[in-house]
Amino acid sequence: MKNMNKRILAALLAAAMTLPAFACGEKIEKGDDSTSQSSDSAEVNSGDENSSGESGAENGGESKAENGNANNGGDESSDDGVIIGEYGEQNHKLVFEQPTVVDEEPVVSTKYAADGKIYIAKTDINGAAVTEAGGSEVTELYTGETNAASYKPGYTPSIKTYQAYWLDISKRKDFVFDGNLLEFEVKVKENTPDGVYPVEVYFADLSNYSANTDENAAKLSAVKFIPGYVCVNSDQPEQPKVGSDMTLTPETVSAKPGETVRMNIRVDNNPGIVAFVIRLHYDENAISIENAGAGSDLGGRATLTARTLDE
Repeated sequence: MKNMNKRILAALLAAAMTLPAFACGEKIEKGDDSTSQSSDSAEVNSGDENSSGESGAENGGESKAENGNANNGGDESSDDGVIIGEYGEQNHKLVFEQPTVVDEEPVVSTKYAADGKIYIAKTDINGAAVTEAGGSEVTELYTGETNAASYKPGYTPSIKTYQAYWLDISKRKDFVFDGNLLEFEVKVKENTPDGVYPVEVYFADLSNYSANTDENAAKLSAVKFIPGYVCVNSDQPEQPKVGSDMTLTPETVSAKPGETVRMNIRVDNNPGIVAFVIRLHYDENAISIENAGAGSDLGGRATLTARTLDE
């Protein structure tokens, strides 16, 4: 897709094909605190989308994982977070961090209608906005297939990106499941005005054990995204239904200013994966991500390289 993304995907595919392999390191930062610390579950690193630094997948994991985190079944964990499996393959724990360069499509603005549904501006074949005879904008129902952010008039969000890396080829087969893939502890800031704040996946690079050379490759490359929302003293909006495509959907949650809530990212119609790079947007003016880890369904299957928040 784009140069950085191609390099990341190439590394993941090489990992799945060659044994041994390579993935990413582990560290954690909470909120805007610049102090890093090791964690059994995951690593979160905040910052704006133009921040610099090498990503975990690019540098092979520069931070230290605690020895013995995944030392079960004869597997060995090195100081850089690489876990050597039974067949000599190199796996990596789930990691969250701020990507070095975010090369992405623009965030599309959407609007709430009186029916509680979300609408997006309709465009013609050239991408120009479609208007009625009187000049008013024509809208259409938002289906979740584009990047979108919904805010009240006059509000300016501050968009940040989090990125998750993961690779586990220890079982030499795909992890096939639907359910909770990732989990976040999201804190609503004390001064957050009432409203609905999107948390949305906008990019996903996925690989299976065949390095995307089998009949499921098309499903992995055509993954769809549906946004989730943090609703602060506000009704939850109606969300599009999941179709037959592989889909990533952050959970919609309700909270009050100052509260911390759990938010899962769910995967549906998953044909099987062993690695991913996933990026999501959130509004740092309204919320902060305090912690992150594997969702219960990923953590329950990939215990070698993934830990849930509760572990």
